[in-house]
Amino acid sequence: MPKLSELVNCDVICLNDGALRGKVANVYFDENCRKIVYFDLTCAEGNVLLPFAAAACVRDAVTAENALPFLAHGDADLTSLIPSPLGKKVYTASGRARGKVTELLFSAKGKVTALETESSSYSPSAFAVFGDVLILKEGRNGKRRSPSAVFPEPKEDYPVAVLRDDSPSPSLSSPPQSAAAANAPRSGADIRAAEAEKEGGVYLTDASGGAEVLYGQEEFTPYRVIADYNFLLGRTLSDDLVSYSGEKLASRGDRVTVEVVEKARRGGKLMDLTLSSR
Repeated sequence: MPKLSELVNCDVICLNDGALRGKVANVYFDENCRKIVYFDLTCAEGNVLLPFAAAACVRDAVTAENALPFLAHGDADLTSLIPSPLGKKVYTASGRARGKVTELLFSAKGKVTALETESSSYSPSAFAVFGDVLILKEGRNGKRRSPSAVFPEPKEDYPVAVLRDDSPSPSLSSPPQSAAAANAPRSGADIRAAEAEKEGGVYLTDASGGAEVLYGQEEFTPYRVIADYNFLLGRTLSDDLVSYSGEKLASRGDRVTVEVVEKARRGGKLMDLTLSSR
């Protein structure tokens, strides 16, 4: 990216005849110091201006197609323009010194991208005033790069193991039934759910506890759901997790475990669990 310090004192050449017109003595920017407007050249016949729009190329030298675009100082209004800010002091609105401008970077189209001091880099929009000194806007440190967000580390590490579909899981197994419960008559929904489990599928329940949808594919098994949401394990809930029927599945501040993910799956609250996990 071109630098203003390398542009000062470089040659200005006309391409039609190869004549050396002079050297760049100064550079004028618009009132907000966001774009180059004129090059101020020192020539044998005196100082002249070359509009940036008329420059054919700006590299190790500034080139122009011919001498027609060159202007005398009296033919241009420079009152609202800003001369080169190199070497000017930078202050905050409260009067704190932030160093001197050591470099100015601009694009091939003349757009200013940064003003640099000994320790910081500023965007032109960070300044409120461009004068004998440069003053930053109130409450702005002007740095172009904002600090990266710091995420808190968990107090403990929770190892995560991906479960296989054919391996038993103690956390997902049902508690042993009593003899009376085993011999109790079952509803049609329970019978359909049992048949679905024999086929290797999962029979989900709605908010009221009734069986509604049967999924027989592998990707909908409980083990697959836990594996897909294992990135949540060890995080902390920022809100209570409540099912559609009003049952509290987990409390605010609880750690996300395999059991919490399974409760969220059965209650249809996996999305809420993801959004409230921190």
